[in-house]
Amino acid sequence: MAASSTDPTQQLNDYIKTMHDQGILDDNFDQLLALRREQNPRFINELISMFTNDAEAYIAEITNALSLTEVDFSTIISKLHQLKGSTSGIGGHRMYQACCELRVAADDGDKDRCDELFLRVKEEFNTLKQCLDSISQMRSNIISNGTRSRRRRPL
Repeated sequence: MAASSTDPTQQLNDYIKTMHDQGILDDNFDQLLALRREQNPRFINELISMFTNDAEAYIAEITNALSLTEVDFSTIISKLHQLKGSTSGIGGHRMYQACCELRVAADDGDKDRCDELFLRVKEEFNTLKQCLDSISQMRSNIISNGTRSRRRRPL
């Protein structure tokens, strides 16, 4: 039987496909979805939460390093390396690309270019965060609906 257009799982799959088509997500995200476990259905949501928290911390540290009178390019490069790794791991394709471009500017010690590219990194982070938040919410709804359905079934 085919899934209806109101099937929450199909809506989630369609949304993820759209995010792929827009270049926001890549295959790394699909690999994470394959890791989900029956024992912990909230695994993906926990990963999304950890990524968001870590990325926000790295972005704050890069913001601080860029705002210094003497720009701290070594801190920018270090925190950017961590941010790139986290972004790649969660499957954030466009954000990862923006981080790579910022890394080149930081390696070159080009403050103006870093400022410009860091704005793009933050924009891509906000886009990715909205995407991941939507996925997390849809997954939570599916999980809670599945739990309620199992409770209603006769033994």
